[in-house]
Amino acid sequence: MARKDTILKSFLTHHLLESKYEFDKTDLPSTVREALSSDKAVIKAIALIVEGLDGTSPVTDSVLRNQVTQFLNEAL
Repeated sequence: MARKDTILKSFLTHHLLESKYEFDKTDLPSTVREALSSDKAVIKAIALIVEGLDGTSPVTDSVLRNQVTQFLNEAL
């Protein structure tokens, strides 16, 4: 398992997210690639952050913030 997949899993299994969104643990994506195609906005947003910070070509904080903001505005 790649480092970024481990980071994603750590976020998605955090007790605050589990209690707020009531994710079914069997339906959670196991890789960032799977999470990026998720139909749940919060999962995809977290995947965008993890990919942006720990991906093959990391982006700056401001670019990442703009990407996540744009995605959330379009998704909601």
